[in-house]
Amino acid sequence: MSKKRIKEIAIQHFNRFGYEGTKMAQIAEEAGIRKQSLAYHYPSKKDLLLEVYEEVVQEEQQFVQDFLGYSTAEDTLEQKLYAFLLEHKNRFLTQPNVAFMYVLSFIAPLEVHDFVLAQYRTYLGTLKKEVTALFASHEGIRLSPEEATLAFVTLMDGLDIQLVYETRQSYEQAMAITWNVFWSGIQS
Repeated sequence: MSKKRIKEIAIQHFNRFGYEGTKMAQIAEEAGIRKQSLAYHYPSKKDLLLEVYEEVVQEEQQFVQDFLGYSTAEDTLEQKLYAFLLEHKNRFLTQPNVAFMYVLSFIAPLEVHDFVLAQYRTYLGTLKKEVTALFASHEGIRLSPEEATLAFVTLMDGLDIQLVYETRQSYEQAMAITWNVFWSGIQS
């Protein structure tokens, strides 16, 4: 059994049962290994979560850099940012790693809170850097690139609440309303 498969199973369990409800014995059983074999790789549930969370954050940072850093001549700033929010929603709904990252960032167990917060801040730093670069390279925005980025990230945070605590439909409804307010509000 590879460590990769163990991590995939762990993420499924963390998503389904939360940190407190996840049991190392259940992960080992589903992975087809003994609990002692799992303990060889990960002496504790905390060790497993820390490694998995850090890797997931790094994956999402790479996604942000790739998605926002790539552009074609046809992409307008509005299209690029709107497409990012749609892809963000789709990734949350279809990729367990992404859901794990966001849910844990909102509901971090006390035992790992500081680590999760520090990792999530690195993700936010990457997101802000890429969004700021987008705003800096486009005309027609009445705010500074940093102000426009703050507005965009705040919009995204509000939409993430819909994904974590509500439903896909509530995300889409909130996005339809808030996107128009956001976009109208930042234009010159």
